[in-house]
Amino acid sequence: MRQKMALFVLVLLVAGLLGSAQAQAQELQPMTPMDLETWFTTFFQVPEDEIEPFANLAFVYQEGNDNSSEQIQQGENNRAYVYQYGEGNYVQQWQNGWGNWAGAYQVGNRNNAVIHQVGTSNWAGTYQLGDANTARIEQSGSSFTALVTQIGHGNSAVIIQGSK
Repeated sequence: MRQKMALFVLVLLVAGLLGSAQAQAQELQPMTPMDLETWFTTFFQVPEDEIEPFANLAFVYQEGNDNSSEQIQQGENNRAYVYQYGEGNYVQQWQNGWGNWAGAYQVGNRNNAVIHQVGTSNWAGTYQLGDANTARIEQSGSSFTALVTQIGHGNSAVIIQGSK
């Protein structure tokens, strides 16, 4: 009887571990550019039809300690979004032009994301899950799209599009 009970408990533990591993794997699915944009729009509840035409918009959500965000916009119709959950995360987003979109999603600690956009209709996003990841996107021109997805720890990525 004791062996059956021990086996039953072991089966339950293994089933629980497999179930939580599967749930965690589902949480870490990378987002596509459209998924990221939709997520930010939904999270910040941005009613595009109620926004003044050509207005620049910047949104920041921070939960944790020592998170930092800088957003600078010049021009018209630019959108910038930041979501930070953790500690010591940093985002810098600079936009100069018309119709640019930038979004930074950080869950973890000590992540760093920089997005600089100059031009028209550029799209840039960073998606960081983990700790000590670094991403930099620079876009100069029109209609560029870039997405950096970093899952884990200590990853580094640089994307440069266009000319300066």
